[in-house]
Amino acid sequence: MPTLVYDIAIIGAGASGLQLLYELTQANPEQKILLLDSGDRSAKSWCFWENKDASCFPFLIEKSWDSMLFKTSKGESITSEINPLAYHYISSSKFFTYFFEDFIPANTNITHLNTWVSDLQELPTGVKISCKNGQIYQAKKVADSRPVKSTEPNLIFQHFSGKFIEFEEPILDDTCMTLMDFSLPASTNEMAVFHYILPFSKTKALIETTVFTRAAYDQEAYEKIWQKYMALTYTNQKYTVLSNETGTIPMGVKTQKKEGPIFTIGAAGGNIKASTGYAFTRMHADAIDRAQNRSSTPPARFHFYDKMLLKIMQNEMIKIPEVMDRLFTRVPKKEILNFLDDKTSLIDEIKLLSQLDIPLFIKHLLR
Repeated sequence: MPTLVYDIAIIGAGASGLQLLYELTQANPEQKILLLDSGDRSAKSWCFWENKDASCFPFLIEKSWDSMLFKTSKGESITSEINPLAYHYISSSKFFTYFFEDFIPANTNITHLNTWVSDLQELPTGVKISCKNGQIYQAKKVADSRPVKSTEPNLIFQHFSGKFIEFEEPILDDTCMTLMDFSLPASTNEMAVFHYILPFSKTKALIETTVFTRAAYDQEAYEKIWQKYMALTYTNQKYTVLSNETGTIPMGVKTQKKEGPIFTIGAAGGNIKASTGYAFTRMHADAIDRAQNRSSTPPARFHFYDKMLLKIMQNEMIKIPEVMDRLFTRVPKKEILNFLDDKTSLIDEIKLLSQLDIPLFIKHLLR
């Protein structure tokens, strides 16, 4: 057994592992931290909304929007400011560059190793960490971000297939992002489809096809939907594809959040919003709580709301555009965003939910 015992080991250098690394070091720069990293640097976009005076890595934010657009299934555009909130974008490229080229080299309390963990064993003195390369390490605690494969039979996935593009003409409003655009009639009983747009300038944007479905990822089908959307929305506009972005988020995965000497973080720790897939600020809040040795859990009713929406997805996917139309045409976007962030009061939630299709929700409640 090695003589050096780390105060904590973090398995995984993704969004959750690096945010925890940052907050632990901020709280106590003397503690010895072991970061075990598989080396995955796949391109991702991390987006979130929060109050402008909040502090979720403001120095890494590349673009923010104060206005948000929702486009209904009938083609009606609803734009509104979301002050004091703002919608933010961080690229994984900038995030990883900061951590691996600046933050980790500047903090000598961090030991960063590229390796895969094969086994964790709790001992009276801490945790024994066995790696696939044969190396063994020991830490008092281990934060494990490795995802756990779900065995749920009715699991809903959020698949996204997007492109970073540049138009020849300055046709974009780069002060307003599009959270959801249901104007392309692509939703069916098997999948709910909308488009998501982040305009970085008057010519450059990320335009993404987002699909909720039980089915596996289908790149060919999503490419056809994306092309139809572009033809409908940007008729006769010429553009160049700069790069592609694809991915999948499992929705509503039941996680057995583990605590103790070995504890789970990130998706494995339940830090993905079950009904939307947003996770970045949840991971950050969890990292702060752990660095400061405190615990905070949102009221159980928010988990109930998530389950209700997921039930509708599982049984009546075709209804999702209608549900979202009613929500975004009747409720201010700031209130919707606070609701989706588990930051509303019960009275706020009753007012919001009363604007929805009550018989539809009661039917799925009974199920």
